[in-house]
Amino acid sequence: MHPRMQHEGRHRCPECSYSSEHITNLRCHLLTHSGEKPHACPHCPKRFSQEGHLRTHLLLHTGQKEHACTTCGKRFTQKCHLVKHERVHSGERPYRCTDCGKDFTQASNLKQHSRMHTRQRPYPCPHCEHRFARSGHLTVHIASIHTRVFPHNCSLCGKGFNAPGELKKHAERQHPQAGN
Repeated sequence: MHPRMQHEGRHRCPECSYSSEHITNLRCHLLTHSGEKPHACPHCPKRFSQEGHLRTHLLLHTGQKEHACTTCGKRFTQKCHLVKHERVHSGERPYRCTDCGKDFTQASNLKQHSRMHTRQRPYPCPHCEHRFARSGHLTVHIASIHTRVFPHNCSLCGKGFNAPGELKKHAERQHPQAGN
């Protein structure tokens, strides 16, 4: 997948409508389509396509939450997460779908929703012909179908899972004696 130059000096993604004046930004963006996540958390199995996302994630392990909701007191590692949370209290949904009129609290949710109307699937599997509307679905597909490498593994039997909740459910059902 090669970046393309668009007129007016912008570098355009060949998979979606993203463009940037800087080729380095586009290269980082392209990782979101390939599913490649070269930046690993040293504390848990999570991996990230961009180093900045890893740095943000590391705040979860430190427990550092400097931003507090004035309504309920819930604390957040990032101010942008607090702003999104505050919409729960205000009911604000500033992002509207131009196709169906549905409103969203986050621009990313609107973007994801819009793919339903356009049938856009910007995340191709590097192993087969499947394409996905969500990067998370691509990650699950690769682990489940191609690599059999899962981010969450049972310490008792080794079985792998895509989500921590699946691992917890497995442990409760298959290893209830270990919960004591």
